[in-house]
Amino acid sequence: MRSLPSSFLPRLISTLILWGALIVAYILRSEVAFAVMISVPALGSLWEYFALLKSGGISHHRGMGMTAAAVLIGMTFWVLHSTDFFRQFAIFPLETLVMAFLVMALFLREYGRNDPGRATAEAITFTLFGVVYIPWLFLFMAKLLYLTPRSPDGHLTGQYLVLFVVAVTKFTDVGAFLGGSIFGRTPFFPNISPKKTCEGILAGIALGVFVGIGVFHFFSHQLPPFSMNLVCGLSLLIAIAGVAGDLAESLLKRSVQSKDSGHALPGIGGGLDLIDSLLFTLPLFYFLLIFLLRP
Repeated sequence: MRSLPSSFLPRLISTLILWGALIVAYILRSEVAFAVMISVPALGSLWEYFALLKSGGISHHRGMGMTAAAVLIGMTFWVLHSTDFFRQFAIFPLETLVMAFLVMALFLREYGRNDPGRATAEAITFTLFGVVYIPWLFLFMAKLLYLTPRSPDGHLTGQYLVLFVVAVTKFTDVGAFLGGSIFGRTPFFPNISPKKTCEGILAGIALGVFVGIGVFHFFSHQLPPFSMNLVCGLSLLIAIAGVAGDLAESLLKRSVQSKDSGHALPGIGGGLDLIDSLLFTLPLFYFLLIFLLRP
């Protein structure tokens, strides 16, 4: 058994501050607070993504990507808040519209390049990928917020679905970090992330499932009436998807020889290091719920 790494304390402090911000948003039950909680990490992480591309010498169009992301975020919250079309999935055609115009705008931007070559393909592909990978996937948190009907007093009820998926995902991260730091011996995809171990991953998944059961127990009246077996299954799938999401960002950073996406969060790294696992778990949980809650 090894001692905890020196990064544990700053990582713990950063995590507590972030969870504190999340709790404040839940206490206020403010849609504006939730919008800020989603928009800031999405835009900040996308900015870090473009910084990674720049450090790796990969051509991209940061301004166009950030603009498309801002439009996508604003449109999503406007539609979810002001209309009931979401029940008929109108939000997805509108998102497709933003992406289609972004593709066309990127090609138009490249028409003026004097020497079209590899940089042209990189600029179009990696800019579009960044908008899809970060803000579009992270906006499934907003879709979860508005998935279930409002309470009689007009407040959102989907916040408890968000609480569940965030808790399972992030405690899987915590369990993997602690389990790997103390008991880790066997490398897990060392070509992607040398410090991750099989023991850490198993510890993380176990803690994620345990936390999922706990959240459903304490918020049973605010969450769908699922059986305990189903809760365990959902928690397991989310935990595994969280591991995959974390590895995906590690693969991205390794491809540009970067350790962290940024340094905004001591002990954690950048905003993208914070939300990477959620980029896989949020859409997975959303579509599972669409299937499970169908009439």
